[in-house]
Amino acid sequence: MLRFPLVIALSGLFAFPVAAQYGDSANTSGGPLKPEQAAFDVTFYDLNLTIDPETRSIEGTLAMEATIVEATDVILLDLDGAFEVSWIKSERGGDTHSENDDLDSYYAYDRTPGGIIVRLNDTHQPGDSIRVQVHYAGQPIDAARPPWDGGFTWAETEHGQPWIAVSCQGEGADLWWPVKDHPSDEPDSMRISLTVPGNLRATANGRHEGRTENGDGTVTEEWFVSTPINSYGVSFGVGPYEEVTATYESPYDYTMPVTFYVLLEKRDAAERQLPGFLDAMNFLERTFGSYGFRADGYKVLHTPYLGMEHQSLIAYGSTFEDNEYGFDWLHFHELAHEWWANLGTAPDWNDFWIHESFANYAEALYAEDIARRNGEDPEAAYLSYIAAVRERISNVLPVAPHESRSTKEMYNLPDGSFNGDIYFKGSWFLHTLRFLMDDDQAFFRALRRIMYPDPALESVTDGSANHFITTDDVQAAFERESGTDLDVYFTVYLRQPDLPRLETSTGGGHMSFRWILPEGVLTEGESFDLPVEVDWGRGPDRVIMTGGVGWMPLPASQVQIDPSHRILMEHVSVAIDE
Repeated sequence: MLRFPLVIALSGLFAFPVAAQYGDSANTSGGPLKPEQAAFDVTFYDLNLTIDPETRSIEGTLAMEATIVEATDVILLDLDGAFEVSWIKSERGGDTHSENDDLDSYYAYDRTPGGIIVRLNDTHQPGDSIRVQVHYAGQPIDAARPPWDGGFTWAETEHGQPWIAVSCQGEGADLWWPVKDHPSDEPDSMRISLTVPGNLRATANGRHEGRTENGDGTVTEEWFVSTPINSYGVSFGVGPYEEVTATYESPYDYTMPVTFYVLLEKRDAAERQLPGFLDAMNFLERTFGSYGFRADGYKVLHTPYLGMEHQSLIAYGSTFEDNEYGFDWLHFHELAHEWWANLGTAPDWNDFWIHESFANYAEALYAEDIARRNGEDPEAAYLSYIAAVRERISNVLPVAPHESRSTKEMYNLPDGSFNGDIYFKGSWFLHTLRFLMDDDQAFFRALRRIMYPDPALESVTDGSANHFITTDDVQAAFERESGTDLDVYFTVYLRQPDLPRLETSTGGGHMSFRWILPEGVLTEGESFDLPVEVDWGRGPDRVIMTGGVGWMPLPASQVQIDPSHRILMEHVSVAIDE
């Protein structure tokens, strides 16, 4: 489904990566669309894949249904150079290769290092439908440091059985199947059929449609995704999985099966953690709206790597333990991506922060919620959690540049190291925005309306609630709910890298405050009016910063500026003249 960014009218951790970057492979995902990609809109993928643990190889057929949106006689599919393509044919050629096939059913193609240029035999016009089948095989790239290096993970259980998983967020789904590898296009639905040794389970996104014994020592398991899905969110797991199950009772008055596919050695730990997983789902629904993929259920897949937000099948390979705030942060972060990445998706990786920062910020909100329900200080828990990520902000690149970007351009700094700002600076921006608005009801309404612009969509299960979200959409939602023009704040914090600096001075019986911004960030007539919270022993007060400047009577004691650490800014120290 080729979707366009949703415009909201003004009226009416993943894990915290320690040394993560996408850098070793030449592959990347996204960036400007090529004409041969922009010419078609994918509506359906049907992936049939055989996985051989002994040879560490795969063989598959991908059938793609698409609608032509621009006249063209060629299309481009992405596919890693590790694979050989046997043939490509149209719908009329059937699902198998045969010497009796009509030669007109075959497409000529050019194999490039990272793709396939398919020649459609004639020029197709806008509105035409095509069905292209690609047969391919090979040994996929091994993931050196999954999930930050994409590829296959060929692991073994404690008992020596195959344990296989895939990750491809940075490099793209073309690491293992032919695909239009761009976040702006998602199929309306998808079928995934996996053939594996008969003593194993093969689990994928969506709902299970059956397990077939093939009579040759293999089985085929079929899964169907009934809603749009981003390509990097398509995944699977193969292993001797056991099922730990529970029934989720939603505040939206529905029930849903939840299954944890886990290895035997972690079954007890999975049973211990599952109730907390259900509580996390409940919080996220209460905060952001209903779980959009309940028609396909919710599954947690035990993987040999840390985690990833695969739609309706999140990957989990963490510690099976709660943190000091009372929740399993890795599971929570990946589950939050079912809203911020899967239901609401950035159409270009330049808005990658919407996926990661909102999920990271949701963790702090959950810490606040748990403390409140436990009779503890919710503000202290929230501030403690958000403070833990402050020092990981680098301020090297814009969080949300206007220009199109690939995953690696957003996830890596120029020196190749991890760009934590798309997680942590964006999260702190939301934290500061909450302080600026000074109205929690409006702030949380905006979060909900970003995800569900039309409240009626919270009740649908057919995928029509899936939509694209850009930084402009986020800004519009917060402006609508706050009644405030927020363009200056989004520009300063997200569109350029440098933090605002607060300059203070004393004299004449008062203390003065002035915001200093990088030259050229604001246009003539604009000002950065973010209030400043101060405390001189009688509790916090706000200094109004009209035109970017403000003042307060000079107190007799030491002043604390931003005592609760709510403002994303360069740190300042204040000395008061006696």
